[in-house]
Amino acid sequence: MLSSGRRRRPIGLLALALPLAIGSAPAADSSLCQDGFLQIVSPDAQSVSVGQCTAVEKQTMAAWKYDAEQMRWADVPGMEKPLTMRLLSLERMKREHPGLLGFARGRDLFVVSTSVLDDPFANGTLAHELGHIQAKRALGRFSEAGLVPRYFIEGHGNSLGRAYRDQLGVARHDYDVRKARQIMKFTAEEARTILTDDSFGKTDKAEMDRMESMGIFFVEYLRTRCYPGGAANVFAGMAGVFESVGRGKTYASAFREQFGATVEQVVSDIVTLVERTASHPAARLKGTHYEEFQ
Repeated sequence: MLSSGRRRRPIGLLALALPLAIGSAPAADSSLCQDGFLQIVSPDAQSVSVGQCTAVEKQTMAAWKYDAEQMRWADVPGMEKPLTMRLLSLERMKREHPGLLGFARGRDLFVVSTSVLDDPFANGTLAHELGHIQAKRALGRFSEAGLVPRYFIEGHGNSLGRAYRDQLGVARHDYDVRKARQIMKFTAEEARTILTDDSFGKTDKAEMDRMESMGIFFVEYLRTRCYPGGAANVFAGMAGVFESVGRGKTYASAFREQFGATVEQVVSDIVTLVERTASHPAARLKGTHYEEFQ
């Protein structure tokens, strides 16, 4: 839940300097509007209206609330610390971050373009990236320590994004079809590598894409086979993992505490399933949210 007493207000133009992608020079940002703990700034204040700002603000807070409700975080006030959204024009986003609808940076900065106003699919991107920010806030001082595997982090973000799109009735599923097909193409060896070698996909975009697909499958496996009761329970279990690691537990111990099985056992079971379904890979999607996209 969001805390009470939120106020939406436009605020005066204020020069800020926020980081861009590596290799890019910072651009001067102007504050456009604010809603509770969320402040929206932009280097494109001349082309982004206050009306557009408040519309994006509303979308963002709705996605934030959805994520928080699914995750059932223990410390809601701790989640609602100041958050800056950097709102870019469509042209700047294409130029500076080609191929992206939005992305999170650390615990306190989120970058999106005004395309979120016109593309319903982008609501899933909001939920995905805000999910990363909430997870990092749960991890606290360990948020950049690499203590939670990237497949788990990306599986979490992707699954929240998909669930939110489903709730909103977004009809576009080309991304889901592509992910389902990637899952069906996994070999047992690649599945084992992704789930045991956290360096997989760190520097290669194609590998990163496959790592995210395996993360999705990992979450679906927990939801349908290891942790019955529905997606809400899986998200709450994942929240428990992030929170426990944030308190100093290892990922392995936090995972076992939440899901009642060791990470090693779940990885072994997934690898076995992938190997067993090598000749009929659609079977590995049975019961998942991706079964219809095979």
